[in-house]
Amino acid sequence: MIPEPMQRKLFGLGVFVFASAISQTAIARDTRPHLNRAQSVINAFQVICQLELSNFTFERFDQKATAMGMQLQSNDSGPSAGNTVTRSKSWAGALTDGPFILLLDEMTGAKGKTTSCAIVADVPDRDAFRTEAIRTMKLPDAPAPELRNNGSRSYFWDGAFGAGTTVLDRDFAPNGKPGVMLKLLVSERPAV
Repeated sequence: MIPEPMQRKLFGLGVFVFASAISQTAIARDTRPHLNRAQSVINAFQVICQLELSNFTFERFDQKATAMGMQLQSNDSGPSAGNTVTRSKSWAGALTDGPFILLLDEMTGAKGKTTSCAIVADVPDRDAFRTEAIRTMKLPDAPAPELRNNGSRSYFWDGAFGAGTTVLDRDFAPNGKPGVMLKLLVSERPAV
């Protein structure tokens, strides 16, 4: 038989171990949704934008967003600086863990055409999101960020998916906004 003072110490130790285990489980549960949100935003980017590399056109993304039943938010087109024509559309969509925005831009001019497809969403941890995007898309380590006047940090991977492609991860950490934008740009030069 264990003496009573020793039983209390063992009981106290047992409670401490049990409470620690519960705390660790709560922490694990707390971080899982963050990672799941990052993964779902990256998956949306891969399915909507990256899988279309062989047919990376404004029209294709427009058809895809319409077929997915996304809600059109804006539709702009017209001449812009440098004798170029710009088209832009944005749609609101929903993932199982929250909303996102699909942004589509195309700029055409004498120097060629650049089309971009981007997913914008709130994520709980912007740095963890970037780490997960690098891992999932097999990108090189994050380059030094370019800081913008609006407080955003932009990370560029030129040639990420071949010549003429750029992946951009932009976050708004310095100004306290939780959003990120994951964008794929494809540039085509005119035939000479």
